[in-house]
Amino acid sequence: MFFNTAEFAFYFAAIFAAFWLIVLLGAGLKGTRAEGAVVTLRNMVILGASCYYYFLFHPYFPLYLGGMIVVSYTLALLIQASQNETLRSILRYLSVLLLCIGLVYLKYSGLLAQSIPGLASWQASALHLLAPLGISFYTFSSVGYVLDVYKGKIDAEKNPIVLASYLSCFPYLLIGPIPSARTVLPQFKTKPTLTRQDIDQSVGEIMWGLFKKVVVADNLSLGVSYCFKQSGHLNGSTLFIGVVLFYLYLYADFSGYSDMARGLARLLGIKIVRNFNMPFSAVKVTEFWRKWHISLTNWFNEYIFNPTVILLRNWGKVSVAIALFITFGISGLWHGADWKFAVWGLLHAAAMTYEYYTQRLRNKIWGKLPRWISVMVGMFFTMFYIVLAETFFRADSISNALAMVGKMLSPGLFAKPVAFIAKYLWWAVPMLAVELLQQRGDYAFDLDIRGLPQWVEKVIKNKYFAATLNMGLKLLLYLVLGYCTWLFRKKMNMADYYYFKF
Repeated sequence: MFFNTAEFAFYFAAIFAAFWLIVLLGAGLKGTRAEGAVVTLRNMVILGASCYYYFLFHPYFPLYLGGMIVVSYTLALLIQASQNETLRSILRYLSVLLLCIGLVYLKYSGLLAQSIPGLASWQASALHLLAPLGISFYTFSSVGYVLDVYKGKIDAEKNPIVLASYLSCFPYLLIGPIPSARTVLPQFKTKPTLTRQDIDQSVGEIMWGLFKKVVVADNLSLGVSYCFKQSGHLNGSTLFIGVVLFYLYLYADFSGYSDMARGLARLLGIKIVRNFNMPFSAVKVTEFWRKWHISLTNWFNEYIFNPTVILLRNWGKVSVAIALFITFGISGLWHGADWKFAVWGLLHAAAMTYEYYTQRLRNKIWGKLPRWISVMVGMFFTMFYIVLAETFFRADSISNALAMVGKMLSPGLFAKPVAFIAKYLWWAVPMLAVELLQQRGDYAFDLDIRGLPQWVEKVIKNKYFAATLNMGLKLLLYLVLGYCTWLFRKKMNMADYYYFKF
């Protein structure tokens, strides 16, 4: 029951009604205990809905998630209660080990068996177990929570219902965004609110996310599949367009899910981070990672990159390079149990290391040119490099990826591409146009009278007329999006989200 199905729409409608019915019934109650009871009932609705939602994918998935919650709850309380720093450190490492051992065993046993002699039997024993959907995401959420408690950034949660609701909340359970315990967990302990603006923002994000998935991503996937399956028979230019299509497809698919997750969570009174912010406008790879999968970037910065730099601070600038390669090596393998993902991650680390060491020189050179030239050149080379790296992300193997990159870096890059493949690029045009216009906004279709041209503001003197026009424009956009989504849902099979593989 994925977000892009009618079944989920009815399911969420029932959850939404039950959730706010409890809040409304408890609105007249006074006193700390009464408010606490309402919050507990609200969290139990979220917890029950999340467990059932997860159960629908496989009966044992909620059991595994429950084990993760028990480990996180217990060890966080022990860490906070301990006054002995050595014991606290041992408990920290123990918690990370227990939280990650299942992920390593279920997801990486095959890779380890192929890479380390003598582990073939270990792989065989793991094959009968299915890695739970979203395991990579909620493992990181759990680890982040425990480490925040260890660092004293938050207090260990004493209410198991609150922590369980936070870690299992179904809008972001499967493929994020990865929540931050410092900003999201406290929202499960207060009475939720839902304003007209919240509804407006949520509807915009849900509609736009669904459009990006059903209309844009699912159509782009057809061209992507053809190019990668026929890579041995296509020239460099067609392959390059194919990888660009994959890059756009991945963005539409993943950011579409993130938009919907954000909108759904807000309708339940939970505000989570924006996960994408027009990464195509990045002028360097470092900036790209500030705009792409933002919640994952923040997690790696806080729990892997920064601690590694601090640990190696006596090594000077070398510490940054080492930290980058460690961080993105882990990031690559986090995305998939194959060495091609490690290569993908290390390519990003290499680019960011180059940018770090040559920053002063590049600023000196580009500073002599008009800004628009430096921006356009930076965007072009960043896009080109990321497309080459994405080849390793999507190809079946490292050897296939190398063969494709070899063609793309040959004179074949300037050959005439297969015409019908290039036409798939048109599917991304409306998405890119809207994303570019709203990149400074906080949510999808962040329309506001202040954003209209000045001559329109002068014509529209009456604020009520302006508000009516604003609402009318949004309704029109929603109708167009809804019709397009319904039309293409009828014409195509509903494809899974790509990141469910991870």
